[in-house]
Amino acid sequence: MNYHYIDDDAGLEALLTACAAAPVIALDTEFARFNTYYPMIGLLQIGLGHDNYLLDPLPIKDLSGLQALMKCPDTLKVVHSGSEDMEVFQYWLDCVPTPIFDSQIAAAMLGIGHALSYQKLVAHFLSIDIPKGETRSDWLARPLRQSQLDYAAQDVIHLFEIYPMLAELLAEKGRVEWVLSESLKLTQDLPTKIDPDAAYLKLKGISFLTARQLQYLRAFCAFRERESQALNVPRNRVLDNDELIALALNEVQSVAEMRGVEWISRRAVSRFGEALAELGSEAGSVTEAVLPARIAKDATPVNKNKLDRLRRVVADQAKQYGISPELLCRRRDLEAIIKSDIQGRAMLPSHLSGWREAVVGIPLLAAIGQS
Repeated sequence: MNYHYIDDDAGLEALLTACAAAPVIALDTEFARFNTYYPMIGLLQIGLGHDNYLLDPLPIKDLSGLQALMKCPDTLKVVHSGSEDMEVFQYWLDCVPTPIFDSQIAAAMLGIGHALSYQKLVAHFLSIDIPKGETRSDWLARPLRQSQLDYAAQDVIHLFEIYPMLAELLAEKGRVEWVLSESLKLTQDLPTKIDPDAAYLKLKGISFLTARQLQYLRAFCAFRERESQALNVPRNRVLDNDELIALALNEVQSVAEMRGVEWISRRAVSRFGEALAELGSEAGSVTEAVLPARIAKDATPVNKNKLDRLRRVVADQAKQYGISPELLCRRRDLEAIIKSDIQGRAMLPSHLSGWREAVVGIPLLAAIGQS
């Protein structure tokens, strides 16, 4: 198997020189995320076809060259199911690769399969069976085993081979830009880049809270987000969702209110009680004018006949275009169209803008208007 293992600055320089003139590179990472908030990178793989590289990032100090490569507009980065990789790059290099082309999205765009695994993609195009034996390896342990390195190298060696096949099929259908625009979304709204003050909006089942209680929840969720980032631990290692909601529901303003109750652990009270009490006091004193809006619980019923009619439209359009229906449209998009129609004018949700509007959006609006 043809690849170079790099673990020093000189090797990195050679890698960057090789990539400098490459219009396309295949990209992958191996990382660990067992007990951390951020994904911790263990290996970077770059495929160029004639040459392939495995970079051990742990001993590398100067990352500026890699940052420049990842941001280079003239080098297309091909990934497979790259959403988690984007989080890795954001934390490790403080940037995300652009432009990117995600082969999993491309496969769905061609109707090959939705959320297709890399193993199935390689089997489809190259008739090669990739073993999964190293899927759960510890990529932060050193030294890495030969089997780990071989496994990691295949992730970019075959990806580089498959890319031109995907690109040709997409070009024939005029869908290259569709894939690029869809792939770009993977670099946006990363979970580890969430605004702490908006973190409370990610919690489900909070429509019963008053505006004042939401102010408490907003403060406590922001605290959890910042604390998780600072300690680099999973969110639930600070406070779990049930504890956050209970703290807000009880409008806690003192440590005494948290002692001897079932809805928050003694560990959390011991570690964070004082900070939570202070935040609670602040939340209780803010004026009505700055309280967050209550979370509206949408109880609008969805007409099953209309939903079935729109589902048939999606299925028909997916078949006509040869696109996986799951990529084309989501159930919540159909429900949003139906509810907007009930309110007087059917409208497309933002997810159905761009290339989806002509492919499925306009047909859906036509179908919802039928009596």
